[in-house]
Amino acid sequence: MNLEQLITKKPDEKIVFMLRSHPIIFLGTLLLIGVLLAVPVGVYLLMTAIAPGLLAGPISRPIIVLVAGAYYLLAWLFFLSSFVDYYLDAWIVTNDRILNIEQRGLFSRTVSEMDLGKVQDVTSEVKGFVAFVFNFGHVYIQTAGEVERFVFENVHRPHEIRKQMLQLVEDDRKRQGEIKPPAGQ
Repeated sequence: MNLEQLITKKPDEKIVFMLRSHPIIFLGTLLLIGVLLAVPVGVYLLMTAIAPGLLAGPISRPIIVLVAGAYYLLAWLFFLSSFVDYYLDAWIVTNDRILNIEQRGLFSRTVSEMDLGKVQDVTSEVKGFVAFVFNFGHVYIQTAGEVERFVFENVHRPHEIRKQMLQLVEDDRKRQGEIKPPAGQ
């Protein structure tokens, strides 16, 4: 994914980091796909043990092959849709704003942004044994604006990201303070 295609950077804006969900999150989907792909093999073995003549019939064999092919195509579509959703969900943090890019299905994407100056609180959370061991969790960014909360979901090193975000917010406030006109003008 090319960042330049998703956002239009301001002249002095620099991308600080880009975040995605931890890869272990997608492992659950891969395990589910593995089980889904193994089901027809199990059904085939069961059918050959119970009714071996069913698979050799002139009408039943093409129907079974057609149903199995459709099943595998649906499993492939499920995998593709899940991967696109996982891979294209991203958060881009610049020295001026935060962008949330959320893919919903194959043909729907939502991009929202928040100015760093509006950030009031940044909280990180690691819940559960797996999240603790692999060091991933959520980072919540609280504002007083329309979008009350941005959430970086299942990102690697959430506590470090929280610290970096707080530093970026502080730097942005200092920079904004420097360019404001003096009081009385």
